[in-house]
Amino acid sequence: MCEPCAPDALLEAVRGLRVAEPELGLKPLLAKLREQRPELGAATKEVREALATLKAESEAAAKVAARAAARPAAVERGAPSDVALSLACIGCARLPSEMDDGREKHPICDKCKELKLQTTYMCGMDCPGNPGAWELHGVFHKQLRKQMKRREDGGASQQQNRETAESEARRAAQSGDEYVELMAKAARYVTKEDWRKAGKAYREAIALKPDEPLAYFNLGAALANSGHLVEAAQRFLEASERSPVGSEGWAIATAAAFDMLTKDECAEVAKPEWWNDEELKARSARVVRAAPNFLRAQTMRAFVLSGRLMAWEAGPRSAAELREAAAPLLPLSGALRSGGAAEQRSGGESRSRRKRGR
Repeated sequence: MCEPCAPDALLEAVRGLRVAEPELGLKPLLAKLREQRPELGAATKEVREALATLKAESEAAAKVAARAAARPAAVERGAPSDVALSLACIGCARLPSEMDDGREKHPICDKCKELKLQTTYMCGMDCPGNPGAWELHGVFHKQLRKQMKRREDGGASQQQNRETAESEARRAAQSGDEYVELMAKAARYVTKEDWRKAGKAYREAIALKPDEPLAYFNLGAALANSGHLVEAAQRFLEASERSPVGSEGWAIATAAAFDMLTKDECAEVAKPEWWNDEELKARSARVVRAAPNFLRAQTMRAFVLSGRLMAWEAGPRSAAELREAAAPLLPLSGALRSGGAAEQRSGGESRSRRKRGR
């Protein structure tokens, strides 16, 4: 249930007084408000509503800050990142248990459910933390439709996903390992383009084996296919961090993370420590050496050397760098794999690559 609202002018006036004198009680604040802003005609009820609104804003901000502070602390202790699907509202960060109507979950978008996308919860259309979020979510679906149209490749990705699912099913049958069974289960959902259930299975696999990079990478791919590019970037980075540096798996995950982080949706996302011109040059060269037949690796190198992206501050480029940058952007040979967001990787493939990369 939304907190009571106050007229904007009155709300801002009360906000200013609380900032200047945070210890003011209701009656002294009302008296000072009437003295300083008589044109507002402030009454006790309106001021009380304004104070309630400010309190709701402050509590929501505190919860968001607490969750943000908890994440680095967990990482510092060596704990895996929180990849469990959050039940919190994306607008105000409130959990269902914090609402006053006894709900177990917040409502989700019917369109997301129909398309089997990763679930995003909101407390309601009048969310106090983000009143325009439902409208923005409609814009998200329009962008996602365009992305899905661009991704159409005549069924090549679906065929590759089917092959991956068959490979994972064979491994699961042979091993009887719960992690492998979860990966096979997720791969089956990927062939049906059920990104919501695939993502759930990958999250369960991560909880079971938090140091294995493959589930992070495939969860990132499922998220990217659902249009959740910000979390996809984080999962690709986590896959890269858990892979042997210089291995093909490390290169593929690094290139995928780079691809996500250069999207407009990730413009405000915190970047990794290597997100600067010199380190991007060095890293992209190593990525190409480790995964020369992977399209994303080639395009990462090309975009870094071209210096044309606005995602970081690029310095001047030599003629040799610009010539090298142009080569991958010319018509590519059939030897290069597509590397699209829809690609999932199989466990057997990942294991053999990690052995070669050690």
